[in-house]
Amino acid sequence: MKAKIALITGGYTEESEISFRSSDFVYSQLDHERYEVYTIVIAPEDWYYTANNGQRHSIDKHDFSLQLGRDDSSKIFFDLVFVMVHGSPGEDGRIQGYLDMMGVPYTSCDPLTASLTMNKAYTKSILQGIPDLYLANSVLLFD
Repeated sequence: MKAKIALITGGYTEESEISFRSSDFVYSQLDHERYEVYTIVIAPEDWYYTANNGQRHSIDKHDFSLQLGRDDSSKIFFDLVFVMVHGSPGEDGRIQGYLDMMGVPYTSCDPLTASLTMNKAYTKSILQGIPDLYLANSVLLFD
């Protein structure tokens, strides 16, 4: 039996286009003989999977599952989520926090690490001063 992978892409920011390109590449590199890969688009209006016939199926956010047919036997639960969402809600830890609550394993860092490192200037200010940790000098400019 193949493992079921949800490859999530899109997002809530203008970085969603980068997400789509990244997930297309990842999709092309995954071993489809070993994995059933479902590309799930995360968008402000809906989270969904588009089947080969063009039909859109919404993700059930109560348990992060996908219903492809009318009966319960066609409900898909994922073995792993491959996170390819640039910007929010992927890089800021929101998706990871949600997946943790649902008990679904995922690829990427945990919610706390994602939220702390989303803002690069803030991350550098936290890390500055740690002995033997070398950071590049930088300047943050505002309008």
